Amino acid sequence: MVDEELHFKTVLRRKNAANEELYNLVKTHMIHGPCGFANRSSPCMKDGKCSKYFPKQFQPETIVDQDGFPVYRRRDNGHTVLKNGIQVDNRNVVPYNAKLLTKYQAHINMEWCNQSTSIKYLFKYINKGYDRITAAIVPNDDGTSNQPQNIDEIKQYIDCRYVSPSEASWRIFSFP
Repeated sequence: MVDEELHFKTVLRRKNAANEELYNLVKTHMIHGPCGFANRSSPCMKDGKCSKYFPKQFQPETIVDQDGFPVYRRRDNGHTVLKNGIQVDNRNVVPYNAKLLTKYQAHINMEWCNQSTSIKYLFKYINKGYDRITAAIVPNDDGTSNQPQNIDEIKQYIDCRYVSPSEASWRIFSFP
């Protein structure tokens, strides 16, 4: 009986520590703004309003609106955090996935997607292929030579592929 109680307390302690870590990560990485009346000079402000539509309204449960977009649950539980000297509440929390946030400890905006146009947009970039360029190697002609130049067009033009930093890292670390 004592072992079970000790085990339960240990599990509860770990769960509380994990919740505290997630709370601190949300506070650090997933709070939008502050913007609106609290900070009119915020970069997201366009024509006196937040271009990302923050702060959101409190919502008792997650629903899908008439346009097919999710309206996420935002509890009005009185919790606030201080960001840049301004108190903000759950209306300023950017949607996130707890596992990804805990693993990467960075801002990762997580939204539900069910629009066919959004899915087409994502697949367009997944399947578009590599970025490519065509480069030309041209000798520097200073005008002092009277000799006719043999031009080898095959040597002059090279079909190249651009490798972005994120793709280079992916390949260096040998991810599938």
